[in-house]
Amino acid sequence: MSTWLTSTLQSERWAIGDQTWSRNPTTGGFELIDYKGWGAPPPVCDPLDLAPLVGARVSVDGADRAGMPVALYPGAFKFSPVTGKALPAPSVARRDTWLPPFGDGSPAEDSPQGLRLTAVPLALRSTLTIESLPDRQLAAPPTGHYQFLVSACQTCDARLLALESSRGSIHHWLPHSERWLELRPAGAQALGGSALGEQAWGLAVHDPQGASRIFMPTDDGLAIVSINLIAGTFEAHVVGSRCLGAPILWQGRVYVPMLQEDGKAGVHGLDPAGTALRRVEGPALDPARAAWVRPLADRRQIIWMSAAGQLVVKPGGGGALEASVLPWPPGVVPSFELGSPYLSRSGHLWQQCALQDEGQGSEEGQRFAFVQLGLGEPETRRASSPRLSTGAACFQLDARLRIAPWFDADDCMDSDAGEVIIPLLESTSASTVLCARVASTVPVDSLFASSEPHSATFELHGEDTVQFWVARLPRPWATQAFVYSGHLYLYHPDRPRLPGWRIDP
Repeated sequence: MSTWLTSTLQSERWAIGDQTWSRNPTTGGFELIDYKGWGAPPPVCDPLDLAPLVGARVSVDGADRAGMPVALYPGAFKFSPVTGKALPAPSVARRDTWLPPFGDGSPAEDSPQGLRLTAVPLALRSTLTIESLPDRQLAAPPTGHYQFLVSACQTCDARLLALESSRGSIHHWLPHSERWLELRPAGAQALGGSALGEQAWGLAVHDPQGASRIFMPTDDGLAIVSINLIAGTFEAHVVGSRCLGAPILWQGRVYVPMLQEDGKAGVHGLDPAGTALRRVEGPALDPARAAWVRPLADRRQIIWMSAAGQLVVKPGGGGALEASVLPWPPGVVPSFELGSPYLSRSGHLWQQCALQDEGQGSEEGQRFAFVQLGLGEPETRRASSPRLSTGAACFQLDARLRIAPWFDADDCMDSDAGEVIIPLLESTSASTVLCARVASTVPVDSLFASSEPHSATFELHGEDTVQFWVARLPRPWATQAFVYSGHLYLYHPDRPRLPGWRIDP
């Protein structure tokens, strides 16, 4: 129900729920001037990009439009105040979420975080082939290396945001205009960049659908970012100092390793509703040895891994959290390039490692093992060959480090096939795995070290294998997958467009 507030000269102000609209008495036209106290949209905003965000009704009737392309009315209006005709219903609100890099937006409390797993169902039409055209294509954001976030950000419509962490930039995809809009800082505080690499960067969000506070690591500190899709702006409040790893939300608090005033590294915790940091008790660390990859967490602990060891946060003897550093066993080197740690059926996390013995020189003699994480004296299980893992699924490579059959040894391809199947993302709800089949005749370690273009076939493994796209790309295993508006999209920084395929319900 609308409420008339004031009328001054030629304009009236109408308060309608959490929105305020201005009405022109001459034309009867309405214009949004405030949404939830966030202000008005910019004058250049396309009304058809704005309407789904605020749940507005759209009219193309000439009497309503008063010379404008379309007319917007508050969502509470069922009939045009100008013509009395019924207005079309507002667009159906989408409340999808996707948190980069792997879409684990709302993990259950007892579910591990940080693996290449998503609860979003990944299922494509079985009729797709590599000859099929994508169902949709989006223009790529400006040059850079992006991660993608999908959230309504406290509006009525889930939107796609592209985050460039090294520059601290955020872009909003405008679905009607089909272009990217770079969000501007609302105040003096810009968003700083982060030197964390692609295996290390991540963010934390307390409320994925609302995304009212996004916790992003920067070289200036932990940035608490609030996004205003209506005004096309963001606010960033920075706490602490340089982030040496990605933050993670665990047991109701955000934890992140930071550089301290004494030049050492330590883990700090933050209440998502506040700004006060509290250091977790533990040893001061040498930041030069702190090249940590994205954190993992289960109900027992948080783990940041590096080549030097594991930084672990877990309850101590008195119940208070304590941080500790666990070195890898002698002769063990973690193999982060082979994917996520493996989650066993017992609920324990295992990191795949190479075993380096004295005198070992030939590639054929290289051995591998899975090391249980979070333990001072971990159990180690030998592996006949390396695996490529998403967390729950492991693809076993043959002894020549070229072939990656899926699950069943009977599915093994001939070792001379010259291909490697690299798992990118696994859907726990659809029991499917997104993979890149890469043409290669070199060992996998050499392949991962190469920046040369390779032919890659992207396919979805499940009850059936659906091959749906072929591209020639440098480092095709670095392709980012995300789900937005009912489509699976693939992003690679060398491609000018983002192809998307409709998810089969």
